[in-house]
Amino acid sequence: MSCCLCPCLSVPWQCYQPTARGRTRRVDAEQRAELSHGSYEILETQGQQRECPALLLAVDVSSQAVRGGQLTHICQQLRSFLDSLQRDSGSDQSQLRVGVVTYHSSLHLYNLNPALSRPHMLVITQTEELELPVWEGLLVPLRDCRTAIDKVLQQIPSLFSEAEDSPASQELPVHYGLHILKVAGCPGKVLFFHTAPPSDGSLNCSSGSSGFFSSSKEKSLFQPPEHCVALAQECVAQGCSFHLFLFSQQAVGGAWPGHTPYLTGGGVYSYGCLQGQVDSEQFHSDLRRCVDTETGYRVEMQVSVSKGLRVSGCFGAFTPGPDPAHIRLATIDWHTALAVQFTHHSPLDEERGVVIQVALSYTSSLGERRTRVHSLSLRCSRHLVDTFRNCQAETLLTFYCKRVYCAVLTRPLQDLRDELLTELTAMLTCYRQHCSTTALTHGQVREGGKCSET
Repeated sequence: MSCCLCPCLSVPWQCYQPTARGRTRRVDAEQRAELSHGSYEILETQGQQRECPALLLAVDVSSQAVRGGQLTHICQQLRSFLDSLQRDSGSDQSQLRVGVVTYHSSLHLYNLNPALSRPHMLVITQTEELELPVWEGLLVPLRDCRTAIDKVLQQIPSLFSEAEDSPASQELPVHYGLHILKVAGCPGKVLFFHTAPPSDGSLNCSSGSSGFFSSSKEKSLFQPPEHCVALAQECVAQGCSFHLFLFSQQAVGGAWPGHTPYLTGGGVYSYGCLQGQVDSEQFHSDLRRCVDTETGYRVEMQVSVSKGLRVSGCFGAFTPGPDPAHIRLATIDWHTALAVQFTHHSPLDEERGVVIQVALSYTSSLGERRTRVHSLSLRCSRHLVDTFRNCQAETLLTFYCKRVYCAVLTRPLQDLRDELLTELTAMLTCYRQHCSTTALTHGQVREGGKCSET
């Protein structure tokens, strides 16, 4: 038996089904998905305990949120959203566990245990150490705590109507949200609704976008801090993604607002005036899309290639590891896009071609562990005419954009421009020398059947 990824021959298994007489196709090909489909999925946790994901809502209750009216509007939107989610969810969302926390200079947890007569609020003032006095009741299935959550969201604006004029800590919902999911032993999404601008001056860009991009520390502003990368790695191991809903009219920039959501598969949503109808409708739409999007958690992707080919790089919104062929993500959905770079270190067999196989393991929204396998066979050619004829300009454009975007955080922009220009010029020159049938003068390239100056 010959493997499609390597030319080695191995002894067939005892359960091997022979091929029919005079045919090369196995007789059990239709009964086995890996023999009849290029893409198939395997359920790994059949009969095992499921890890249903959770949804944690973290709301900023600082004095700025109270005075500006954002707190009241956010609570109203969350109440109507959860009500519609319960009506439209059906059996798929019935296992969704929901929790609520509020924060400013301290953290407030809410025990939503349905066995209690009313929800209990726990206040944590010593937030230096991640300790939870109690964790049972912090995450409760939506079908069991809908009434309790509605009462909490209804009373939050009145409870903090006289909040002290102290800055809200941006670190509290991030660290404690991850800690709550760790204690509960489940993946999930943390949605935090932040009103106050970042309190750290190094992360605030109040001078406007022009001063931000012309700063002498431009690269340091774009690069995530070490603690942010370490936090993202913990989120990947737990399967936790952060989604930041920012309600501030002040310009913000730097590493804090975007890097943690970016590295965990989340997103950043900014609104200038929540009381406006446009922003209000956009907020409801973003909230709905964020929760309803089918998501995979604790994602591991393994890329395997045939002999002579290797994975030399991978670019996208994730924390890179030592092996570019093995990628780990906190979450994945249909918005996620990764660009994988392949190189060949030896001549490829034109008759056999090359085979690329991607195995994606993830936890579904129902708590099931699944593995989705995609196999792709491609032809090889030593003739450059075939290469240019079969390449796709859209694919090349997407690849170069992702590669340059990932490199711009660490390398000077001018160096990347020069490198990209040199690479594309060499590509067009190769096309002109080997594929063009019309004699062109120096400084011209052939594109779409027309001559253009370079």
